[in-house]
Amino acid sequence: MPSPDDRTRAFLHDLTISPLWCECFHQLLTETIPLPESGHILLVECGTGGLAIELAHRLRDTGTVTASDSDPARLQLIRDKCQVAKLDNLRILDRDQLADDPVAEGYDLVVGDASLLPTEALPPMLTLLRERVGDGGQIAAYALLRGSFDEFFSIFWEALYECDLAEDLSVPLETLLRTHPTLADIRAQATGAGLHNVALTSSKETFSFDSGHAFLESPLIAGYWLDRWLSIVPRDYLRTVRDSLCDIIDRDRGTYPFEVSIKAALLTAHAEPFPGADDEDPEDKDLELEEDPENDV
Repeated sequence: MPSPDDRTRAFLHDLTISPLWCECFHQLLTETIPLPESGHILLVECGTGGLAIELAHRLRDTGTVTASDSDPARLQLIRDKCQVAKLDNLRILDRDQLADDPVAEGYDLVVGDASLLPTEALPPMLTLLRERVGDGGQIAAYALLRGSFDEFFSIFWEALYECDLAEDLSVPLETLLRTHPTLADIRAQATGAGLHNVALTSSKETFSFDSGHAFLESPLIAGYWLDRWLSIVPRDYLRTVRDSLCDIIDRDRGTYPFEVSIKAALLTAHAEPFPGADDEDPEDKDLELEEDPENDV
């Protein structure tokens, strides 16, 4: 049973993260591939179920949706929503149930969201999606790209310099800058997972914050990334570095909001190659970003 704190975080995710973050990917998905009007759909790391419920309504008489998430509190929230909506074609599985889920023919569409997970979670997710998709089915996955949060990392470096930590932490900071994969990395991971006809569509989302405090305390930043970034800072310096970050943001932004851009990718693929198809599709929508030198920062 999820604790009250877990339930609070799940509600916060539903009220803030889903409309601010998850719906951006859902829109990218619907703009990139046609969603099935029938059949069976699997959503992995489905959040609080917005897309799952939408698809279950759409397939109420023609198919089923299976939704899974690594957070039990978010799954309970989906169950509550499903009961209110009276959806009998929406199955909700926890991580262990998904691992044991027998689907003889596979799913017609499998979608995985790795955008809020540690970067090392993407390859095993791609393998899972490949194992679950049926013959001729579609695979889709979301992930963050290198070059995300560059506006923050520039200020982070300045804060470390002000706190006399820049020299000692230059290597860990460089590692942080390269945490997220490039499009070429994602393509290689997809190939390693046995996927074919891989296509990548990139998107850039910009988020605005009214102050340094608003940025550091926002549910999106504080809830998913800030602790990872600050993990390179010695514990005794954490408060000093946070204060410096806040001061620099407010000093540099003047009367304008502080903006942070996040680069993301939607991968689409199949488990089996189409006859005569070439996995290196020249019409991929990622080419412009691949050639962007900023992506190699």
